Amino acid sequence: MATPSRATVTAPPATPRKVGRPKTDGRDAILSAAEKLFAEHGFEGCSLRKVADLAGVNQGMIHYFFKTKEALFFEAYMRNGQQLVDERMRLLDEEEAAHAGGAIPLERLIEIFLVPAVRLAMSGPGGRNFLRMQAHLQLDGSRFGGKLRRTLYDASSHRFVQALAASLPELEPEQVAWRFIFVLGTYQYVLADTGRLEVLSGGASNGQEFDRALREMVPFLAAGMRAGTPALGSSAHGKAPANQGKADR
Repeated sequence: MATPSRATVTAPPATPRKVGRPKTDGRDAILSAAEKLFAEHGFEGCSLRKVADLAGVNQGMIHYFFKTKEALFFEAYMRNGQQLVDERMRLLDEEEAAHAGGAIPLERLIEIFLVPAVRLAMSGPGGRNFLRMQAHLQLDGSRFGGKLRRTLYDASSHRFVQALAASLPELEPEQVAWRFIFVLGTYQYVLADTGRLEVLSGGASNGQEFDRALREMVPFLAAGMRAGTPALGSSAHGKAPANQGKADR
């Protein structure tokens, strides 16, 4: 009886060794490093040298791809920022079509505004880095920061403010704008995952339970949006409360 021949296993041909890092890999490494460091330190606190060191490249490569620190921040931010805005607009378009031009229920409107950001928070370190970058950006009073906010957010924010006004006809447009700002401040602080929830809850809650955060924020923010109108001239005719600036940080 013939002995079956044993299949021979041959090693794959050797791949020629590449010299250095491909430029496209270097670009991605720079963006990932920038995203992490801008999230930790903000625009002003992050140097190009730190980005180069973390990315494992020299500073010349950063200048080759991005020219300026502002351009690097812009591109790192837009990697997730554009996705966030596009998803919000898609969800809003769907809801407006489903309601045939009528008002969208308030809780649903708040939910579709928040869901894309919550999904980013749940997507991993890159998404959470973006949300921390976003929190830093809101405190940036520079012309660069203002231009980035206008470029990315103005169109979608106006759409949501208009939709909120339709859902809250009892409010003046100015009140809707104020309350939308409160929505922004709430979700950006919550999803920035500062660790304060763990401290204030005595360890009973976890700030990275982002699905729980969504469930808590929607009714809270809806109640705030519906709250009664404060009397004009309240709080000592516009004077700041005596304890202003002493809130927990």
